Amino acid sequence: MDTTGIEQPIGALHADTASLADAAALAGGDHVALIADGSVDEWHRAVHAAGAGAPSTSYLVSVDDTVRGGAASATPGGRRIDGGVVLATTEAPVADPIEYLRAVLSEAVDGPTGSVVVDDLGALLPADADPMATVDDLVDLAAEFGVEFHARATGEGDVLSALARRLPGADDDADRAIAAHLVSHLREADPTNFGYLRRHWRDARRGLAAVDMTYPQSKQVHASLSDTETSPRTLGAALQALVKLGALGVWGDTVAANRYDLTGYDPARIDAVGAILTDLDD
Repeated sequence: MDTTGIEQPIGALHADTASLADAAALAGGDHVALIADGSVDEWHRAVHAAGAGAPSTSYLVSVDDTVRGGAASATPGGRRIDGGVVLATTEAPVADPIEYLRAVLSEAVDGPTGSVVVDDLGALLPADADPMATVDDLVDLAAEFGVEFHARATGEGDVLSALARRLPGADDDADRAIAAHLVSHLREADPTNFGYLRRHWRDARRGLAAVDMTYPQSKQVHASLSDTETSPRTLGAALQALVKLGALGVWGDTVAANRYDLTGYDPARIDAVGAILTDLDD
């Protein structure tokens, strides 16, 4: 997960709505939520029932793929109700999620603390969106306004992978949920690298822990292992799978990228992935 240049805290990925609501309540301040799964009324009640505090203001956007025409808006224009709450509706997918969120934050955020919550990022994104670039821009935009970015571990594999590469899991439950979703997606979308990961994830983890470099190539990770059945090529395939699972970063994220960014190395996620793979072997 690349957090370079962004002030902490960034936020997190969550296993379920309850954990997401706890995070919004704990963050307090000015709260923005884009809700595609369920209603904004249910979400508002969940946040205020969390017991960890409460936002001072809430800007709640219903993201609805059934809304058409004048009932939805490409710009915020929410309706203010009692208790510091503003309600708005937009149509899914959102044509430009970055600019839409910028407009909402400009209208909603005054204080130094707060949160953005997205319960289903995949529902917001147009079909031609680049998930990794979009996630980076959304998280950076929230940080620009001084608020945390929280999301639920759900959606298509590419979207969740992008979130997992940028945001930490909120807790062990989140790490397990992320791992389960992404391992399943990898198994279907890239069975070759899934097979290498299934066989060699333990060696990949040992090599990443042992290598004394910040941006090693797979051959350098391999050289750090004194006893392994892998080759640099097979270990590299397992490392590439870990990148797709959000457990490891790459230096220069291009098609030909072959240096791994250990500042984005997440041992807890590798352990969660390993637990899923071990269950498959049993």
